Amino acid sequence: MLKRQAVHEIFPTPIWVADLDGETSGPLNEHLLRTIYDLTEPRRALAPGGSWQTDPVLHERPAMSDFMSIVMKTAKGALEFLDIDYEGFDCTACWANINPTGGKNSSHTHPNNYLSGVYYVAVPKGAGNIEFGDPRGQASVIMPPTATWNKFTGNKVAVPVMPGRLVIFPAWLSHSVPANTGDEHRVSISFNIMFTNYTETMSGTLWKSGSVQLRD
Repeated sequence: MLKRQAVHEIFPTPIWVADLDGETSGPLNEHLLRTIYDLTEPRRALAPGGSWQTDPVLHERPAMSDFMSIVMKTAKGALEFLDIDYEGFDCTACWANINPTGGKNSSHTHPNNYLSGVYYVAVPKGAGNIEFGDPRGQASVIMPPTATWNKFTGNKVAVPVMPGRLVIFPAWLSHSVPANTGDEHRVSISFNIMFTNYTETMSGTLWKSGSVQLRD
């Protein structure tokens, strides 16, 4: 007979979800919408499924300073959760996305960054998910039927979104946004985070193993 049976959940992938309170998100989103639409006028015609994006320099604009303060505070919390030893970090890019009806963002990653994130300014009904794909390439080699999909058997995770929600995730994690089935624009702001002195310090050779000891 078995004395004991335990489950160890190894190599977890964190996704941080932060919601602003209504008193903050309401005025902020109104300001962000005005700023984004001003930057994207006039908008060029799109092919079916296309979207509009700004240049990735919004973090350098004074009009975005309040928003960037929230981004940097949330990113700092994520890095503290991971208990990483670092001297500083920067936003390396920040841009707005406007998805009209049918607009989507295909699966992709953000190379040469440590964290990525997206803040939702406007989300029409029926357009409220961001989807993350299983990064374990071999996990889909055998996928038998299941009674219920769960975190151990699924190969995609959908995180619901809404105006005022900020989602941060590892930059290497594949993510996508389904087609906007609503009648209004879905508007979001994406950003990347990287360590300030990565090339001088953070990328140095690790002379010791990065293994973690499982404990009962």
